[in-house]
Amino acid sequence: MISQKVEQVINDTHKGMNPIVVGTATSLKGAEVVYKIDDALKERKLTQKQLAAMTGMRIATISELVNGKGTNINYVQMLALMAALSLTSFEQIFEIRLPEEMEKQYQRESEYWKRTKEKPLSLIHLMMDNLEKRKELELSRFMQP
Repeated sequence: MISQKVEQVINDTHKGMNPIVVGTATSLKGAEVVYKIDDALKERKLTQKQLAAMTGMRIATISELVNGKGTNINYVQMLALMAALSLTSFEQIFEIRLPEEMEKQYQRESEYWKRTKEKPLSLIHLMMDNLEKRKELELSRFMQP
């Protein structure tokens, strides 16, 4: 099992990505992405090469995912990994671990949202900030020659 800070994942993969999406993802600062494919391979006594053959994915891609280097993975690849390893949940491949305080805050906000049907204040602020950023982005694109 290998883990990587969210900040590093974002830094390694955000090139060319919508800056508003990157900014929103950055709000998970302090969280970790845990890569669990190596555990699944060990439990099943499989090699990366065998998993590549089973999924149709390149060996290099499997190696990157096992070593926490390949942070660009799509749903089809995740589904292929699940099928090849007989897994029942994406969390058996990857997990996001939030810092304790963030997890508690998210749980409180989620419960509030479900109970009241009102967005938590922090999400309203996030949405307003993102709308403002979108306006700025559109304006800057419009102003470019």
